[in-house]
Amino acid sequence: MARNGVKLGTALLRGLGRRCPCCGQASAFRGYLKVVDTCPSCDTPLSLYPTDDGPAYLTMLLIGHVIVAPAFFFPIVWTNPQVTIPVLIGSIGALTLVALPFVKGAFLGLLWYLGLKQAR
Repeated sequence: MARNGVKLGTALLRGLGRRCPCCGQASAFRGYLKVVDTCPSCDTPLSLYPTDDGPAYLTMLLIGHVIVAPAFFFPIVWTNPQVTIPVLIGSIGALTLVALPFVKGAFLGLLWYLGLKQAR
């Protein structure tokens, strides 16, 4: 099933690239995390899709599984915590800040594909 001739994978990839999930031409963001009101290329109202908290939770879940879970398997984390704990906290923060806009774009693509707009 496709929406406006766009398949789910295409909408997710366009969103992951921070592009409009409908046309894929224009940027869906006007800043680090701020979604444009409407797409300048196809006039899709992107601000109607609620991408507030979901991407943050999903990003924390992904980064937590990528960084924290493997850290439990390495004994160096527990033998020298004065060095490794600050490095882990810093890497978690940096990876979260890098991944968040891309996860939010993919989340926008998913919401657009499913047609889940918020009522205003």
